[in-house]
Amino acid sequence: MANTLAAFGFRQFGRQDGGSPTAGFDTLLILSSDTSVIFTGDPVQSSTAATQGFGNYVTQMSTNLGGQPVRGIFMGCEYYLASVNRKVWSPYFPGSVATSCGTADVQSWVCTDPDMRWLVQVQGVTAGSTNTVLASSAMNLNFGFSSGTIGVGNTTTGISAATLASSTGATTNTLPFRLIDFYSNYAPPGVNGTDNTTTFQMVIVTANNWDRNQLTGTG
Repeated sequence: MANTLAAFGFRQFGRQDGGSPTAGFDTLLILSSDTSVIFTGDPVQSSTAATQGFGNYVTQMSTNLGGQPVRGIFMGCEYYLASVNRKVWSPYFPGSVATSCGTADVQSWVCTDPDMRWLVQVQGVTAGSTNTVLASSAMNLNFGFSSGTIGVGNTTTGISAATLASSTGATTNTLPFRLIDFYSNYAPPGVNGTDNTTTFQMVIVTANNWDRNQLTGTG
């Protein structure tokens, strides 16, 4: 059965060593004045701004084809919501939130574990562009994510629309993700994403160029 596009970002698929799915969760901060929108399943990067005790803030990834390391995958946040006069938990960061004192930071949860595996759907480099069907020869190549799919998720569920960029497969070490398996090896035939002869496959990837998974300093 042909696959259909139903993106959900980067979803945890278990650690490579079989450990706890909560391993590698970090509490990181987002500037309340940050205008970028971040959904559960979106990759985030370190901001140039920093705060004592927490290091660099995180923000939406600015590039889909590498260069800037991924800090981790966004998993939700907590911030002050003026309309209800209290802190609320949200599966996505809506950008530029009001705070109780005008400068308070947003608390977010990010999975930074370099040994976590991620399930993701595949589409073209630019959302809506020509898609490439990935063959077994793409195994262990590095990939970027599709341009325009970050920060455009579902505001009701908070789920990301991020996808893996199908034609970016290369040995380039700055690309953020590495393809390690196909979803068809885990799910029964007929499940969306398991048809490896049609576009919009689902694949398993792991961290490649991440803050915790490369040898050069991140500043």
